Amino acid sequence: MFHRVSHLAVITALTAAGATGSACAQAQNDAPIELGTITLSALRYGADIARTGVSVSVVDRAELDKSADLRLADFLGTLPGVSVISQGGFGANTALRIRGFDGRHIAVYIDGIRIDDPSGVQVSTDFGALMTDDIARIEVLRGSQSALWGGSAVAGVINISTLSGAEPGLHQKVRIEGGSHNSARLAWGLTQKDDQLELALNASHFRTDGISAFAGGTEADGAEASRLSFSARYRVSDLVTLGGAAFWQKTRSDYDGYIDTNGDGYTDTFTDLPNEMRRQDLGLRLFAELETGNTLHVLGIGFSRNKRDMDDENGKSAFTGERLTLDWQATSTLSDQITLSYGADFNREEAKTSAMPGGSGDTDTKGVWGQLAWSPREGLDVTAALRYDDHSAFGGFGTGRLSFALAAAEGLTLRGAVARGFRAPSLDELYGDYPGLFFTGNPDLDPETSVSYELGADYAFGTGASLSFTAFRIEVEDRIAADPATFWSTLGNLAGSSVSKGVELAAKTRLSDTLSLTLAYTYTDAHDPNGARLTAVPRHNLALALDAEISERVSARFTLSHLAGRRDRHVNSFAALDMPDVTLLDAAFSYQISDSIGATLRIENLADEHWQSSHGYGTPGRTAWLGLQARF
Repeated sequence: MFHRVSHLAVITALTAAGATGSACAQAQNDAPIELGTITLSALRYGADIARTGVSVSVVDRAELDKSADLRLADFLGTLPGVSVISQGGFGANTALRIRGFDGRHIAVYIDGIRIDDPSGVQVSTDFGALMTDDIARIEVLRGSQSALWGGSAVAGVINISTLSGAEPGLHQKVRIEGGSHNSARLAWGLTQKDDQLELALNASHFRTDGISAFAGGTEADGAEASRLSFSARYRVSDLVTLGGAAFWQKTRSDYDGYIDTNGDGYTDTFTDLPNEMRRQDLGLRLFAELETGNTLHVLGIGFSRNKRDMDDENGKSAFTGERLTLDWQATSTLSDQITLSYGADFNREEAKTSAMPGGSGDTDTKGVWGQLAWSPREGLDVTAALRYDDHSAFGGFGTGRLSFALAAAEGLTLRGAVARGFRAPSLDELYGDYPGLFFTGNPDLDPETSVSYELGADYAFGTGASLSFTAFRIEVEDRIAADPATFWSTLGNLAGSSVSKGVELAAKTRLSDTLSLTLAYTYTDAHDPNGARLTAVPRHNLALALDAEISERVSARFTLSHLAGRRDRHVNSFAALDMPDVTLLDAAFSYQISDSIGATLRIENLADEHWQSSHGYGTPGRTAWLGLQARF
């Protein structure tokens, strides 16, 4: 077990990794640091997961390569506590849920850039066209995390780092792939690393004729997406490092919609339609690191823009969301037992849509926070965090988190956390104005608040196998929803608590020298204040992955996923209904042709199951993909 005296070296390398994707650490005397799996998100600096007391999943590039998933959402859905709901194929609206709560309660970052769209009905991230090609590392932090990450982190945080120069020298990587529905994928990456400079440039393009978003449709809804990402860090001196990251993505996707079938002027029946969305997403971040004695300072400025143009049954519409962030964080190693982190940030969100009075609206949030990580004795870690935010629409709000991790026996860690979170109303919820729908926002809305509890145990067997168990509960007060007292013409804060509780299991073991098995299972029981089940939340979510080293050159991964106890809303009447259980099987094979060239074959939905992720929306049947990869 390492001591916090080594944290400054770990922090220097890994805090920057949140902006550039690097994940290597050396002690100041250049001796290797023996660490377990490192999280950058749980404490906002590099720390051993086993010592944080909170639930976090960390995924590296090797795991993404084994899965061979194109869409990030499809991979995330195999992690504990995470479920996915999609309204069609690639490019279709796709939302995540963590521990039963949806995208409005999840803060999402790429290279330190907050990417949630402020122009949506709620501030959330559409994962429908986010690809995995340029991703190096993913962290999914579960439970209310507003004390460290601010508003919206009610259910959790997703922190994504793109590929960077992990190996010295100049390196390039190319991937080409083709498959079902006339689909094609091309990706290229370049990395450079020397003693001072580390940079990466990644580009990818995907296009497909697609499937019908309407489950009963015959018109295929195609999509295409192009993405560029860049990251760099330059060590000016032993004490100063400068860096930055940027991404740009352009997406075009077809989707289906609603028509008026009874002549009352309202579109009420979902069907095939030639609708189209054109989207551009941009993110930028610059940062500077300054090491002063026992303290590392990180200062950053970020900007993101989400722009959507839509042509559908209601005509043409345009939405633009912009976010400006300023942040400062300091981490001080006070002793072997105490690490202090503290900081301040500013977040301005702006939405430009026809629904905003005057065409646009904005809100500002200013926050300060502090965290104390204390090891009173060997094997016990306690962390306490406090935060205060001031929101321009509703004023001040305080949040906090307390967690512990206890090494109770050889290989056994007990942990627990309690936290308070909040979600500020979105601009659309506050000020949206839709005369044709007789609906307006409510500027008097209060923020949603949450209390999150969890207790867990992790056990590492001497054989290398591991088992993790977590029991959780999240209570959300003042949840924002349509107000029946006003005949659904505006929004209100619901009285009472929306509660999600359940258990998460994660395990991995090596069955033989050539076979290994991983498991993730989540049971979730989620209800609104009236006791009705929250929709789009499966009671049972199981993912099994079997990895096989078939020969020295051939490997394979077989993935089984099972969803049961799903509740959704009818696509036309919006009445609650039960969805059939579904079991899906995928397979991915790789063949190493030479040291630098490999071939891949992946088959999704091997059994050709006909199922729906969201009621009334189509999903792909059996699909196959063949590809080549080269590294040089």
